Amino acid sequence: MNHEGMVVGEQVDVDEGGGPPPWSGRGRDGEGNRRPYRDVRRDHHAIVRAELRERFGDDGRIDASEDPVRWRRAVRCHPVAAPLYRVVIGLLGLALIIVGIPMVPLVGPGWATIFVGLFLWSTEFIWARRVTQFVKAEVKAFEQYAMALPWKAKAPMLMLSAAFGWLCFYVALLLTGVPGWTPDQVEDLLLMVPGLHRA
Repeated sequence: MNHEGMVVGEQVDVDEGGGPPPWSGRGRDGEGNRRPYRDVRRDHHAIVRAELRERFGDDGRIDASEDPVRWRRAVRCHPVAAPLYRVVIGLLGLALIIVGIPMVPLVGPGWATIFVGLFLWSTEFIWARRVTQFVKAEVKAFEQYAMALPWKAKAPMLMLSAAFGWLCFYVALLLTGVPGWTPDQVEDLLLMVPGLHRA
């Protein structure tokens, strides 16, 4: 295990300089071989744990006096404004998440709204910061692993992603109907799809 806490298999994953190797967190190793997804994922989770430890220390507390944003530092250090600010951020994040949940199956940026609410929470609550960092590690690990795949493996993934995207779009239009603001040519094409109707 190195100073970042990264382990690959049973070997210590360090370079000659004592730090993590240059391929740490990447889909390929130093010799250009594809690395197992489990190892790439482990690297990324170690990276975000190290980022959290560096930013918030071993106790995992958000220290108001060390906030890099000046206006927020002033608010957090104020004895009256700090608790009020936390309540406002908590309620705003909750409102965004509540609004985003029904938008996931319907038309609208549901996941984006939920993640904005979670991001707001992560500025004040360490548990939310851990959730956002976990999601970040998972996305980065999958991205690095997928980039290292050969095209014959990427093509089915791209086709499945496109099919899933179309299915979500179709289900949303099935539930809400084709909106009237779409251009006439697009609306005519969409109304030719079985099951779709005007909103």
